[in-house]
Amino acid sequence: MSWSGTVTCSHCYKRGHNKRKCPELSERIKDEYEGAAMMAEKERADGHHNDATWYEERAEHRRQQYMKRTKIDLATGETVKNKTAKAARMKNVTCGYCEQTGHTRRVCEVVKRDKMVFIEESRRERLAAFEHAAKCGIGVGSMLPIRTSGWNADQEYGTYTTLRYVKSIDWNLCDSSRPKLFAYHIDARKLAAPDQSRHTSRDSIDNLVKSLGLARDHALSEDQPVPTASLIANLDPPAGWREPTEQSMKENLQREFPTKGSRHNKIRNWGYKYPEGNTIEVIKDLGLQEHYKHVS
Repeated sequence: MSWSGTVTCSHCYKRGHNKRKCPELSERIKDEYEGAAMMAEKERADGHHNDATWYEERAEHRRQQYMKRTKIDLATGETVKNKTAKAARMKNVTCGYCEQTGHTRRVCEVVKRDKMVFIEESRRERLAAFEHAAKCGIGVGSMLPIRTSGWNADQEYGTYTTLRYVKSIDWNLCDSSRPKLFAYHIDARKLAAPDQSRHTSRDSIDNLVKSLGLARDHALSEDQPVPTASLIANLDPPAGWREPTEQSMKENLQREFPTKGSRHNKIRNWGYKYPEGNTIEVIKDLGLQEHYKHVS
């Protein structure tokens, strides 16, 4: 809109209408439709079927454009209703997730079913991860002597044993794509530090157990006293964690089924196109196998 308040068309640069209502653009689209339709008929008559198909697709695209702008179907010359025009356009719409035509991602039944599978599989993986972590005996409040690399108290760089304090568990990170529990831990000497984030690390429970074993093995190899870990199995997941829902797993679903980024990131994951292992079991238990052609 110009300073005078009059709309200026970005196509013909005339005032009084915008590009959506530009009569010159509509007329050009009509001419291109008629030209493509005529060429398609000619190429078909000459036996050039591939060329004819190309012109037919071009003509159909222009017909849809013109119908959207004017509500007139160039193939019949008749006025169509909004609902009819939309239905005709939807036939050529391609879903950004399943890549099938006739619908958009917003109403895609495929992504809805895949999300159901993801949530149920995540529920099972969470229960298994929780049981495994509980057996390891590591929880919030644990003090773990582990082997790590970095600067020691004498400002010498190398591999040494340090005492780490487990601050918290990243419960929400655990799902079917990351079937482990991760813990935030800090050097016990830095517990009183004003900015603890500088000294806090995140590792899976498995990695902490492995590091704890390395510390014990090193002590034995050096004929030193074996460091004792203070294992406090304080594992208290938030409410609803064991029974996840679409709402509670909103962030996890956004990571697994992104709607932003490149086209490659947004299309369906191969793990759902060609499911294996636990995913197949979940699909069968949910009674969805008829919708997954590679699941018998």
